[in-house]
Amino acid sequence: MNMTQIKSIFTSFRMVITSIVLWPVTGISQKLLPRNQPEQTACHAIPLCGGKFYNPYSYQGTGPGVDLKSTPCADTAETNTMWMKVTIAGAGKLSFKIIPVDALDDYDFAVLDITNTPCDSLTPGDVVRCNYNNDLPGTNSTGTVGLSDTATNPFVQAGVYGWPFAESIDATPGQTYLILVNNYGHDLAPGPSHGFTIDFTSSTATFVPANPPAFKDIVKQCSDSSVIVELTRPVLCSSIAADGSDFSISGIAITGATGANCASDTGYTSEVLVTFAGHYSAGSYTVAAKTSSSGNTITDICGDPMALPQSLPFTIPPPASVPTISPADTTKCGYSTISLIGETGFPAYLWNTGANTPAITVADPGTYSLQITDANGCKASASATITDSSCPQYVYLPNAFTPNHDGRNDVFRPTFAGPTSGFRFAVYDRWGRLMFETKDPFVGWDGTTGGKEQPVGVYVWVCVYKLYEQPERMQRGTVMLIR
Repeated sequence: MNMTQIKSIFTSFRMVITSIVLWPVTGISQKLLPRNQPEQTACHAIPLCGGKFYNPYSYQGTGPGVDLKSTPCADTAETNTMWMKVTIAGAGKLSFKIIPVDALDDYDFAVLDITNTPCDSLTPGDVVRCNYNNDLPGTNSTGTVGLSDTATNPFVQAGVYGWPFAESIDATPGQTYLILVNNYGHDLAPGPSHGFTIDFTSSTATFVPANPPAFKDIVKQCSDSSVIVELTRPVLCSSIAADGSDFSISGIAITGATGANCASDTGYTSEVLVTFAGHYSAGSYTVAAKTSSSGNTITDICGDPMALPQSLPFTIPPPASVPTISPADTTKCGYSTISLIGETGFPAYLWNTGANTPAITVADPGTYSLQITDANGCKASASATITDSSCPQYVYLPNAFTPNHDGRNDVFRPTFAGPTSGFRFAVYDRWGRLMFETKDPFVGWDGTTGGKEQPVGVYVWVCVYKLYEQPERMQRGTVMLIR
């Protein structure tokens, strides 16, 4: 039985226990983040500097991919994952507590030594500590897990309960550690977890401070009334001035600023939306960081203020140009299809049929709309209306042909108007012997059988076919072979 199966068994057991033991779970909020946050990948781990770090969020998924497939504690390493990082400045014990907001939430973790390992090449061999125990009610009253000086086991297996701590690490200067934390809600109120605090106050090792936050990039968006500034590291939501006075833009009045995922003054963010007082003309601008109207500066999760000055150029894009569709409004035969070709060169397409290609082929009449997204993320739409008309449908076979290789009337076959299906065509001589047959409406008889030319004379033909939205028909007739 593998560790995942063991943990599944104990999870089932946990559900029985929690149905017996009554725990208060009301009044605790859950802040579920969208998938694929930056810190859900090892290379974008949140750098910590010691003390205490409060995470009010619940993460879902494993980010864009899985950085670590397994650990010595479990066959599956990542579930609803986030990553943090510390770098050692002074030697000592590395220990911490992960303290849940809700004691019934279950947090698993792994610590990886990546001092000599690239963050995008992690293996189970990099894991130096892990704890994937089950936090069953009655076995861990606070739900706290972590690394402790009093623990002696480096690896606490999945499915085990009553072992909240793994042993601490003897850390030396220059070492870098990643801390992987998996978020689980509890069984009395299934769903997202409720957040946690990671507390390093018991560590005797000291940590290298992270670089102060700085402007990193402008997040591309189609807006003439806001700009999104991406930062090099997460900053505290509470340090962002709601009136936007942490920022200035020449020629633009700013009325507000808020961090992505910031629902209140708690939490952290790596992106700040700066809102303008109105709509401004397309063109080039520069956003700069400054001290807010209250005298504060945006600070990171370690309390380090953003280095000033900081600035980045950005562009308010022009509206997207309306795409062309060829052909425009047009009429087609009711039994035919038509290709609608959108203007090429755009990064993204979306038709009202759900197709996301520049061109589509349609059979039904109606209005077909195309929405394009340009390089700036701006959208524009166009449409074309297709109308059906009644067009003739028939099958015609000549009464003579001349297979003399002069390039004229050398082959005997039907001519069609409109699509056909279920096609069968055969030619017989006057004694009823089969001279030729085919199921391909575009292949005819060249007057030979088995490679031998047949004599002039009268031959009998039979043709079976079905025209668009009509019943199957069979026609018979004769043809004169002339040389």
